[in-house]
Amino acid sequence: MFIPEEFLEVKNYDGTRLIEINDKKVTELKAKLKELQVEANPILKETEKIFPLLDPFYVKKQELMNEIKKLEEKMKPVNDEYMVHAEKLEKIDQKAQLIKNKMQPIVVDIVKGKLKEFEKANQIVEKEGKMYVEVTDEVEEKIKAIRATKNAESK
Repeated sequence: MFIPEEFLEVKNYDGTRLIEINDKKVTELKAKLKELQVEANPILKETEKIFPLLDPFYVKKQELMNEIKKLEEKMKPVNDEYMVHAEKLEKIDQKAQLIKNKMQPIVVDIVKGKLKEFEKANQIVEKEGKMYVEVTDEVEEKIKAIRATKNAESK
């Protein structure tokens, strides 16, 4: 669309215009807003007294935020180097997790008939070149937790 330049000149600006609203519901709602404003005004006056007291805190907070930003900028090269290693470790961990997921059902089958009623197989541990499944008694663990809680409460 092409609008001639002379139509866009400042002398042609009218500013905003008003459209009258005579809706009863809007009038009622506007009256409620005025009531709330009357209720809010004393609170607003009180908060105006508090704002100057908060200013030093906001100034200090901004100073600290600036210091944090400077620290993060100094830290960035070291953090970037760390992230390179972390990404490599994440890839290795993903591969390890796949292997663990393959091992888990095999180990469950091996220990299935060897667990007592309240025992639970946890993790594989190595001792003296042999592999073992660490087994915990869930009743014993629950008793230990209850005792620890009671001991903490009595102190």
